[in-house]
Formats: sequence, C-alpha cells, structure tokens
Amino acid sequence: MKRFAAVLATLSFLSACSGDGTNPFDPPAQAVTDASTVNSKYLFDRDENLTVNSVTYDQAANELLINNLPFDGPSQRYEHSRLQNGVDVYRSIQTPTTGQVRSYAVFMKNTNAQVTAAAGQTWAGFGYAGANLKRSAFALPGGAGEYVYLGTYGALRNRDDGPNLEIVTGEVRLTLDILDLDNTSSSSETDATIEGAITGAIRNRLRTRPDGTAIDAQLPDISLVLVQYDPATGSFDEGEVRTYFDTDERDTGTWEGLIAGPQGESLAGYLVMTGTAEIQNVSYEVIDWTNPGTGETGTAEGYTTDADYDRILAMVNAGVPVPRQTAVLPAGAVADGPARIEEVRFESLANAREVGVFSTDRAPTDLTPLP
Repeated sequence: MKRFAAVLATLSFLSACSGDGTNPFDPPAQAVTDASTVNSKYLFDRDENLTVNSVTYDQAANELLINNLPFDGPSQRYEHSRLQNGVDVYRSIQTPTTGQVRSYAVFMKNTNAQVTAAAGQTWAGFGYAGANLKRSAFALPGGAGEYVYLGTYGALRNRDDGPNLEIVTGEVRLTLDILDLDNTSSSSETDATIEGAITGAIRNRLRTRPDGTAIDAQLPDISLVLVQYDPATGSFDEGEVRTYFDTDERDTGTWEGLIAGPQGESLAGYLVMTGTAEIQNVSYEVIDWTNPGTGETGTAEGYTTDADYDRILAMVNAGVPVPRQTAVLPAGAVADGPARIEEVRFESLANAREVGVFSTDRAPTDLTPLP
C-alpha cells in the first residue's frame, strides 16, 4: 500500500511542471505530431496534453492499441472492461512494473466509422488524453437536403484536483442541412471552402466510476452549436460546445467531426470541454416558531452553520445529490405556519475536462419532427 501511494505521488509530480514550465520527462515537442488524415481525424493539442496520435482496433482480440499516453504500458493495449449504455469501455493492461497509470478508453463502431476517446486516471490536473475518428468512405448525401442522425456518446471526464476519472455516456441527435448555409469561399487559398450546416445536442448524460459504480448527480445536456463543413472532405472543425446550469453557462469547448459513408449515412465527432466539476442548488427549510410556554419566538433554518456548509459541500463535491435540509425547532416550540423553502447554490472548487466521441447513423425519413 505504501509503495502504491509513493507511485501515485511520483506520477502526480511528473504531471506537474518543472521550473521552466515544462515536464522534463515529456517526449520532445517535435516528436509528438498530429497524425490526422482526410479519413482519420485526431483531437490533438500538445499544449493541452491531448497527445493520442494512433488508434488501432484489434477485432480478433477485442482490444485497442492506443499510442502516446504516458505510463499506459509498453504494449499500448487496452482490454475490454465492460459495456455502458451501448459504449464499449476498455482499460490499459497493467503488470507489477508497467502500466503505472491506468488509462481508460471508450469505443464505438458502425459500418462507416469508428470513434475512440482515451484518458489516464491518475494525474495531477487533467492529465493526458485524446480522441480519434476513422471512416471508410465519404460522400455527401443527396436528396431532400435535411437529415437527422441518431446515435451514442461516450466520454472520459477528469477533474483537476486529483485522480477522479468518470465514464460518461449519452444519446446524440444531430441534424445536417446540405442546402443552407450557402457556400462560402475564403479569401485565403489556404482556408477551406465551407458550406451546409450541422448542429445537435447530447442528452441523458449518465456517469459512473471506472468500475461501473453509478454517480447519482447527473450532468446537463450538451449543446453542439451550428458548424459548417468542407464539402470536399466532409470535415467540420471548431464548432462551439456549451452546457448550462439553470441559465448560466457551465462548460465550454469545441467539437469537430467527419461525414462518413458512401452516401453520407453517418456523422462521427469528438469534443473537448471544461467547466465547474460539480454544481447543485440545495434547498432548505425556514420556519418561524413560537414557544407557547415562554412566549419566545424565533426562526429555524435548515442551513445555518459552517458545519452545514462543510457537510453539504463535501456531498456536492462527491457528486452526491443533496436532499432538502430540514429545519429543527427548539424544544417546546411550534411552527407559526408552513415552512418557506429557500435555495443556495454550491459549486466545487475543482474543474473538470471531458473528452468525448459520438457515432451516429441517419434516421428514418419518417422520424417525428421536433416540436
């Protein structure tokens, strides 16, 4: 146990910066490259530790080979761990001396594309992660012009206050319009021409610990803000991602993807976003009271003390839904009327980064339109 704790401490140190703002154990920056091609797209940002640059699915062994995540084992192989809401979850292979940072991946595959996201579990800060999209063919769909795509979302979510990785899954609905917006030719020869429109949302985000233990406090829907695509490649880039708590913005980030299939039958994409790790509005009772025996009056509240704050914040920070806090009347007191309900917002000091992928297929043409 002491040896394992020492390993974690060492890995946390390695993930932090040295005096010049770099990690001396990182590979040289020039040795880490974005391996994206027209049919294989990577979420790659060396400055943000998004470093994955090769993904291969070994169908015979049902294993993933993922390159360029530190300390995930020399074989770079990830074994199948479980299935969560239609998303296959994999984990890096460990031995007594290798694979010191257990890393996890989510994977989905259909006829036209496969998508993968991966992240390490035990790092100070968000750690190392990445995502990849692959497709077998590409053409724009022809016909009516507007299409609905339905599918599945899988992600890894890391906090910046220690090892606390989560597996997130959800449902995706996208819409593609190949007629609008009009083709926009750039004034720069190096910039792609873009046209059309893609937008959508990810709903019913459920999250678990890596072992499958459910986390009860759930996450908000993700808005995938409208983005245009390059008609020559079917690639779309730098779309905006947002989530909200009540009406306040919570997470922000970007999403990108590929149109896939010989008739544009699929849309595949990845996203990365950051925001406050945990937020809850906690309600509590406020009751006016009178003691008939003494004539004393007062007000009892379900949330008043520093101890209440510490207890509630600990629950919020752990992703545990906080029930309404009940007011306790003094001995001999009776309520002057029904309890008033007030509310206070609790936010964790930690932030979270989510790296996710989605895979969708074109829906039937008789799908019920949104209201």
